[in-house]
Amino acid sequence: MFQAFIKLFTLPVEQGEQITYQKAVAVLLMEVMLSDHKIDYKEEQQVKAFLRDISELGDDVDLLYEEARADLDQANDLYQFTKVINDQASLEQKMFLLQALWRVALADGNIDAHENHRIRRISELLFMPHSEFIQAKLLAQNERA
Repeated sequence: MFQAFIKLFTLPVEQGEQITYQKAVAVLLMEVMLSDHKIDYKEEQQVKAFLRDISELGDDVDLLYEEARADLDQANDLYQFTKVINDQASLEQKMFLLQALWRVALADGNIDAHENHRIRRISELLFMPHSEFIQAKLLAQNERA
């Protein structure tokens, strides 16, 4: 599953496409990180580590991070980002992303109510069944235990 998720990061960007798959993933991770209205260093590091692990960007992850932050600040909603993922990712890849969102929320040791709500909303926009939402949360929590 991890390899299939990584493969999506190597897809070429079509001309005229505004939001890349990579940026869409980065924005969603950041949305969870920022949902409790504070930037925790551990959550920020979790976002960057995840982006570094699944891409071949290396030090360019910081550039993707900054671009995603700017896009998120200008966004009216998350639909434009989840649409990119829905158009390209399989259910398995979306499940992997959902687990990553939970890892970001858990990075500081606490799942804030705003983080929980935001992940639930993203899960709905990704057309994930509620059972997958719960399963991803439990898997992330068990990894942390």
